Order: sequence, then structure tokens, then C-alpha cells
Amino acid sequence: MLSFFKKKADPKAQLAKALRGYSLPSFPAAIMQTLERIRDPESCASSVAEALSVDPGLSVQVLRLANSAAFSARKKVENLTQAIALVGFSQLETMVLSVGVKGAAPATSSRGYDVTRFWRMSARRGALAHALASILCPANGSECFTAGFLQDMAVPLLAARNPERYGPILEKWHNDGGDLCEMERPVFGWDHAEVATWMCNEWDFPENLAAAIGGHHGTSYEGYEALGPVSLVAWLREDEEDPGLDALIEDARSRWGLPADAVRKLIEPSFARGDVLARLMS
Repeated sequence: MLSFFKKKADPKAQLAKALRGYSLPSFPAAIMQTLERIRDPESCASSVAEALSVDPGLSVQVLRLANSAAFSARKKVENLTQAIALVGFSQLETMVLSVGVKGAAPATSSRGYDVTRFWRMSARRGALAHALASILCPANGSECFTAGFLQDMAVPLLAARNPERYGPILEKWHNDGGDLCEMERPVFGWDHAEVATWMCNEWDFPENLAAAIGGHHGTSYEGYEALGPVSLVAWLREDEEDPGLDALIEDARSRWGLPADAVRKLIEPSFARGDVLARLMS
């Protein structure tokens, strides 16, 4: 269990309640074994590649991601061992977790939730968080990408499990903007960021990543500082005409001292990288 839950209510029970009794699916065995080897200090690239190769579909996706602009491959990656050596274990963990979460999410749309639109914006958040990290916290680039990409990972499940109550909230947020958490709490007593941390606990995410995902709307966890890029991309929503960029740019200026022009320069190339990533993962 994540340490910041140990003095609080059981996250497993809270998650089951939020998802109306639904049990999260486990990650496929190949993903779990790969994550175990990535986190084993004795592992080498060939050992991790061996775990990945058990699942051809996962192997292909990792190779595609390693060769994508989103992960800045300097030359074409030809095999899994080379991919792991080039991107590193931390970056690889990002890829494997992202593939695992996307695979566990509902594959069909529901009220307020459009599958394609959701993952496109998730990928854009991740890419822009990574770009903003190059200015605000360069050492946390990979963590910011993953937390940006997965910060709303509870939304598909919540939409699928409770479409009659949760769908209208999503529709209002898409149309009007604002803080999704503030719309959820009065109705449910929890918000999607909190549900996401319960999911992180269930899936045994690294604690720093769980804190970054759970804190993207301002919740703080003892021992972990909020990551500015992750909080900033939380302003983005799935509206092509008004995705929340003005609010993001103003927050970046007022809270983090980033000039508006500097932020604007990052948006278009980050969104382009995110769109490529979303297509590769579809």
C-alpha cells in the first residue's frame, strides 16, 4: 500500500465504492513481469527485453514508442534490447505503464467520454508536461510525461460505471471549462484525481508517480512536491475550439513565472508529438 494511505481509509474499498463494485482488471502478465524486472536493481536490458518479448503486441508498441518523436529517439531502434538501452529503464517504465493503463481502460465511448478524443488529449497533456519540465524541472521530465498522460486515467472507468450521473458532469466540463474536481466532489464526495491514486495503489505504481497523478489538481502528499508541469496541463480539456490554453498560460505566468510567449511556443509542437503518440497507441 502507498505510504500516504496507511493512516486513512482502505483505498481498495474506496475504489470499489467509487466504481460501484467493479474490480480493476490486472495488467497482462507480460507487463507485470516487465515492470518487476525494470524495478529490480540486478536486471539488465536483455533480461527486461526477454520479459517484453513474451507479448508480441506489447513488444511492437514499445518499439513504435521508442522510435517516436515523443520519446526523442536519435536513431532508428531495431530491437527491444537496443530500445531499452537507448531510452533507459525510467523511460521504458513510462511506456509500459502507459500501454497497460490504456489497455485496461474501457474501449467504448459513453456519455461525456469519447475514447479517441480522451486519449488524444491525454497524449497532448503528457507531451506538453514533458516540454514544460524542460524549463521548470528538467530532472523530472519522464515523471511529468507519465503523470500528465495518466492524470485523468480514472475518467474512462468512472464514465463507464456511472454514465447517468458522471456523464453530465463531463459534458459540462468539456463545454464550460473550470475545475473538474470541484464539479465532482459535491456530487460524489470524491474526485477523479483521488480515484486515480486508489487505482495507482491497486496497480502498485511507484509512489512518486502516484503522488504526481493524485496531486495534479492541488492535493499535496507528505514528502512529495507538486510538479508544476503536471498541474499546468490539468487545465487542458477535450474541446478543440477552447481546450483551456488561456487558463494554462495565465497559470504558468502567475504561479511559475513563465512568459506567455515561451509557453505558447511549446504548445503546437507538443500537441503534434502527442497526436503521433496517440495514433501509435491506438
